[in-house]
Amino acid sequence: MTYDHTQVGRNPQTEYETEQFAEDLERAARSLSRAVGQPSGLASPATVYAVLDAVHAATSGLDSLLVQLERFLVRQHADGHLIHDYGAPLDETLDDFGRAVLHARHLGAGCGEALDQARAAINHVHSRVLPPGDGVTPPHAAAEPAPTAVLRRAEPRARQPESGRPRARWFGNSRKGAGA
Repeated sequence: MTYDHTQVGRNPQTEYETEQFAEDLERAARSLSRAVGQPSGLASPATVYAVLDAVHAATSGLDSLLVQLERFLVRQHADGHLIHDYGAPLDETLDDFGRAVLHARHLGAGCGEALDQARAAINHVHSRVLPPGDGVTPPHAAAEPAPTAVLRRAEPRARQPESGRPRARWFGNSRKGAGA
């Protein structure tokens, strides 16, 4: 991003640091994804839980980040510091931005709730304690691709209701406006 050093109130050093943090966040997400994808990236359910915990914390922080971004643009507009490249009305543009941010916040809240449910589901799942030497993966097994088929349960988790119609499942918060 290029800097317009003529704008009042701009601090290039602080702005650079903010952009650097955003790029660091993007790199960290890619690095975590690569690390988890490695054959030895996930050693136990505790590692999965720790990753879910960190992703949940990051997701939870996005709500306040998005609010701060929106408030900044609204203040800048109110102070007359913004223009649109193509002369479009800023009120409409910022309304579109606000709706998109609100949508992202709701999705983030739903993601956080789903991550909470995932953590709760595996909270009591642990690796079996193996005798020394039995936990070592043979070298030829590490090179084989991991199975990707979905594991099937012997019995369905929820039985079909007597009405014969399947029940709709909602994993989010049932309150209107949750996460807003």
